Amino acid sequence: MEGNIINIGSMSADSRGGKSSGYVATKSGIQGFTEALRKELNPHNVSVSLIEPGAVGTDMQKATPEDQRELEEKMEMLKAEDIASVIYFILQQDRRSSIVELKIKPLRQLT
Repeated sequence: MEGNIINIGSMSADSRGGKSSGYVATKSGIQGFTEALRKELNPHNVSVSLIEPGAVGTDMQKATPEDQRELEEKMEMLKAEDIASVIYFILQQDRRSSIVELKIKPLRQLT
């Protein structure tokens, strides 16, 4: 058996912003689950990775699509394609290596 599992979390698991306790709890859960799963499946040649993005333009954002495009142009928000590129990067690695955790944020996201 061999394969890859890639979970998408959030940097919110570590930054733990106020007024988002439910969201932070779920992302912290994904963080812990991914690490435990990695330890369970690693002996079976299954690589388990966690991607933790910063701000990404999605339907979950409070910003309108127009505002999101402006933030993307100002390099304050990532596009979904940026996360897809990271997933592709992880999947291209040789089996001898495992990207355990990868954090990615927009160039100008300062928080």
